[in-house]
Amino acid sequence: DQLREETADLSHYAPVVIVRLRNMTALDATGLHELERLNDRLKKSGRTMLICGARRQPAQLLKRADFIAHVGKEHILPHIQAALHHAERMHAGG
Repeated sequence: DQLREETADLSHYAPVVIVRLRNMTALDATGLHELERLNDRLKKSGRTMLICGARRQPAQLLKRADFIAHVGKEHILPHIQAALHHAERMHAGG
């Protein structure tokens, strides 16, 4: 419910939203579903979600659950610097 409240109005979000998972040690099906919903809502509003810094367990679940295919392999980055660089390239049109 908190995620729904925080994302009820996406107009104040930037065109590229970076979700940093570096402090997330574990992810379950509910969390995965909410990430998918957030991605879908951002896409619908014309925005792009980038995921970065996923630790071992969350990264494995994202891969097994076909989340990477859902979000796009190019939108999953190893760390924040790579995500920022990717966002800059996207913003520049490349």
